Amino acid sequence: MRHFPGGPRISSQEFPTVIPVIDFRRRRSVLQWHTQGGAWTALENTPALVHGVALIRGTPPNVCLYAQGGRLRLQIGSNQYVLSENSPRIRCAPDMASLGRRRRFTVESSSGGPLYSDDYWSCQGPDFFRWLAGKADDPDWRVRTGRRWTEGVTADALRSE
Repeated sequence: MRHFPGGPRISSQEFPTVIPVIDFRRRRSVLQWHTQGGAWTALENTPALVHGVALIRGTPPNVCLYAQGGRLRLQIGSNQYVLSENSPRIRCAPDMASLGRRRRFTVESSSGGPLYSDDYWSCQGPDFFRWLAGKADDPDWRVRTGRRWTEGVTADALRSE
């Protein structure tokens, strides 16, 4: 995993710092995402609405895609990026040397510079990085989802996406 400096970052002071989101792998689980530092905590009482999806990993960093202020935000560890209509670019590609079992997830600035890169072994179940890259490829989805998730959606509605 590599982080690269110079990407468009946002201040966590602009918005609330605790956001209810669903867990991508355990979709029945709703948790609190802490935007300061990219940590999470369990929720005792499930809120009516959630604002995103988190990928909780065995080893850091955790990843969360959530909406605030009408825009989607991708947080990887403590690094936060606003997903505007066409930027940053999000890619997920198989590594042919591993017969497609290993993948590379990248986030690139609008100029093509790397903001984040992670090589990982693909799992048997749903793949968050492939899901995100496929969805984020559609600029209309970014805009529509940013607005919709900001208002909040039921956990059941988000689970079905």
